Amino acid sequence: MQKRLLTIAVAAVTGSFAFGTQAVAAEHGNENGQQNNQQQNEQRSAQGLYSANDLIGSDVYLESDPEEDVGDVEDILLDDQQKISSLVISTGEVLGLGGREIVADIKDISLETEHDESQEFGEGYVTHRIFIHAETEDLEGFPEYERTWFDEERERRRSDLIGPGTWQADGVPGGTMGNEE
Repeated sequence: MQKRLLTIAVAAVTGSFAFGTQAVAAEHGNENGQQNNQQQNEQRSAQGLYSANDLIGSDVYLESDPEEDVGDVEDILLDDQQKISSLVISTGEVLGLGGREIVADIKDISLETEHDESQEFGEGYVTHRIFIHAETEDLEGFPEYERTWFDEERERRRSDLIGPGTWQADGVPGGTMGNEE
């Protein structure tokens, strides 16, 4: 049920999804360079709608080395405006051991999307490659996704949004609780 709600929430807020607009395709130097560049631009351009179900589990690669698989997407974090804020990425696992989950801000991520017309809708029709704008050694500096980080980040964002002592009865930051003059 939680996964379904997340999928619905992500579908409802895709206008804020910044993956496609952040990536710039590199020129390929082979005889099909122009065609490959056009295809890559298409794969990295905004898609208009994304499914959380398709994103979760997607492989994550270094942007500087698109063949260097650093992990996969474990979770998608939304902010109070229901915009995607961060991705939780499972990194460094070998046979399911030794990895850690890091939090990557949406500004540190870009996305490549492929549509496979031969696949059934929802059954591999859309696949994603996530690119992180960092080097392998930089990943150590990303926050670890754990309860302490989550609670502190949630409280920081809440206080930034509504300020101390402000009620939010009408669902709007700094809401009035019906006491308008």
